[in-house]
Amino acid sequence: MSRKARILGIAPYEGLATLMTQYGAGRQDVELTAFLGNMERGVALAKEHYSDYDMIISRANTASMISQAVPIPVIDIKMDYYDVLLCIKMAEQTRTRFAFIGFHSLTTIAQTLCDLLKTPIDIFSISTPSEAGVLLDKLKGLGYETVICDTVAYDHAKFIGITPILLTSSLQSLKAAVDSAVDTYQRHLELYQSTLLMRQVLKNSNSDYIVLDMDGQCLFSTFETNKTVSISNKLKEELEHCREDASRSFFTCIENQMYSVYSSLSDDRLHTYVIFQLNASKIPLAYSKYGIAIMDRREAEDSFTNSFYSNTELGRGIIADTNAAVGPRTGLMIIGEIGTGKDRVAHLYYSKSDLQNNPLYVINCSFINDKSWNFITNHYKSPFTDNGNTIYISNIDRLSCERQKKLLAVILDTNVHVRNLLLFSCTQSAGEGISHVAVEYVNTLGLTLTSIKPLRERKDDIASSAGLYINTLDRTLGKQVVGLEEGAIKLLEDYEYPYNHSQFKRILKEAVLKTSAPYIKGEIIRQLLEQEAVLAPHSHCGSTHVTPRTFPIHTDSGTSDDWVKLNLNQHLDSINKDIVLHTLKGCNNNQTAAAKKLGISRTTLWRYLNR
Repeated sequence: MSRKARILGIAPYEGLATLMTQYGAGRQDVELTAFLGNMERGVALAKEHYSDYDMIISRANTASMISQAVPIPVIDIKMDYYDVLLCIKMAEQTRTRFAFIGFHSLTTIAQTLCDLLKTPIDIFSISTPSEAGVLLDKLKGLGYETVICDTVAYDHAKFIGITPILLTSSLQSLKAAVDSAVDTYQRHLELYQSTLLMRQVLKNSNSDYIVLDMDGQCLFSTFETNKTVSISNKLKEELEHCREDASRSFFTCIENQMYSVYSSLSDDRLHTYVIFQLNASKIPLAYSKYGIAIMDRREAEDSFTNSFYSNTELGRGIIADTNAAVGPRTGLMIIGEIGTGKDRVAHLYYSKSDLQNNPLYVINCSFINDKSWNFITNHYKSPFTDNGNTIYISNIDRLSCERQKKLLAVILDTNVHVRNLLLFSCTQSAGEGISHVAVEYVNTLGLTLTSIKPLRERKDDIASSAGLYINTLDRTLGKQVVGLEEGAIKLLEDYEYPYNHSQFKRILKEAVLKTSAPYIKGEIIRQLLEQEAVLAPHSHCGSTHVTPRTFPIHTDSGTSDDWVKLNLNQHLDSINKDIVLHTLKGCNNNQTAAAKKLGISRTTLWRYLNR
């Protein structure tokens, strides 16, 4: 029996990775493993893992870049007319002004479809990835709100406030690429088998390996990508010593990990390189403080651009608010109800400030314990002792009153707010004013106050936001849902969302998972909203505007009120108590008779009445 073709799938977006995994499981002639990585990240993954595979499948620019970086065949997953047509229909669902941008191969398909359908769409072609950013900035100034694009323009569009609809690949396109990969494998089977022994030796080795050329470029690594970079940078310092001594052994410490290293100089007349064999010693990793994290600008930007908020109309408001608030190191107090995206605002504000190239310290008061509290306020390595950084203290309302005052005193006594940029967030209850702690910090530290509106006050955004986020869910879940029926949209617009955007996001995700048709039906949304009413019957937002779930119970009381409607949007104990009270009323408040009718003792009846 011939060996299966081993295919490495590098997917520029999550939904394609899911589709690869699902499709590969159904093929008997291949072993398909999928990783998520776009462009540079995809290239790094390919370089890290290609030695375990016969070939690679990827898409568009990522596939082109990988083909230049690895020595095994790379198959491009082509886009077809159906893929492009589906995205055009999604864009129409958003009810916004949109454009189509991409390389000539994609815009040609789009133009052909527009000509056939007699549908006028603004189509723009680019020749290089760098042109995408310039074009998007221009489109933003012209009032475009949505673009259909490939991954090359996706992140920049989100960051400037244009909502992107990603051109996704269909199952048919993936199948064609896998078929092509299998055909290539069968035609080069002898070559693949000749390298199998070397791969097995590396896989079964207890050591890790890195190969560097004499310029310090990594040619091969068995480490994960993030470790490869730091270890390669450290080993570059050893290259001159390795040139002088062809074989040597030494120890080195990299990111708090000690390695014993054996190096060997190799010269094959075409290239000169050094093979490093590394064995890790058992030195523990660095200790991290509970409730305290460190981010850089790229991580903060990704936190927003990869979030739900950047993929909806709601994200435009967040971008506009941060653009207006960013000033000369002005501190910020962000208030809003639970689930309104306060952390994303803080991350975006930091990434646009003049301190964006310095660290962002995130202190989440919800997770602070005594040990981390003492570290923050007393330790010489606390973020408060450094200068020129951004410190984001989230959920300050979760601290006790004593610690709220203590923290403010520490900030004032040490001039933390003068030496650093301070950001705060505070959760605001529905229908209530700004909390006392937020007012005290704003007034004392001279902070700018930014309030995020709850979703129930942005009903006009719900239809377009839902349509845009469904496109994101298609990308991550491997689905091809076009949008919502009008009845479903109406139900979403009428709901109150006690948990705001977080709840909206969850409802849409469940709806997409439950939908097998192109459009989400109103009945699916109704079922999910009724489920939400059971999950949060006593939310702080008051009425949910969803009809309460009631259930008629026949009591056979012998009176004209034989039926009672039970409110199922409450705890089981409350439902049982309602039954007991109704039965007791039908028995003229005779507890003995009521207990007998219910089949319980008088003691049990008394317990229900007094809960």
